[in-house]
Amino acid sequence: MTIFYVILYRIWELRFDIKNSTNLRAVIGVLAAIRIILCFFPQNQWFIYNSPISWGIYRNIPFAIMGIIMIYIMYREAVKHKDKDYKFMALAVFLSFALYIPVVLWGTIYRPVGILMIPKTLAYVWIVLIGYKHFKKELNNSKKITSSAN
Repeated sequence: MTIFYVILYRIWELRFDIKNSTNLRAVIGVLAAIRIILCFFPQNQWFIYNSPISWGIYRNIPFAIMGIIMIYIMYREAVKHKDKDYKFMALAVFLSFALYIPVVLWGTIYRPVGILMIPKTLAYVWIVLIGYKHFKKELNNSKKITSSAN
């Protein structure tokens, strides 16, 4: 999931032709690195049935900050450029986090809450489909421009 959002950030930069985002790119990179490093700590107790909730929270703090940043910048640029697709993409990112947070907080206490991972995954599929639709539209537009130039 972390790498997915790093890639999504880069797509955002390319999509809206963001040039001066070096600091924000560094923040996203540092948050991703912190999350990945936290995931390697043995205190996570990945192989224990009842792993500690505290470490689930610790490793998800940088991820949540990354998500908040992504929701904000995607929505802001979508509004600025009147881009309906990216408004929906920001909504899908919001939904994925809204569905993921209860699993982090209560998944080990009340196992059925884990079912929220299914609609969370569907939010990711929605993000990919929005991106694919946009990519396909851009590809068709570039083909039209190329064929009309010949």
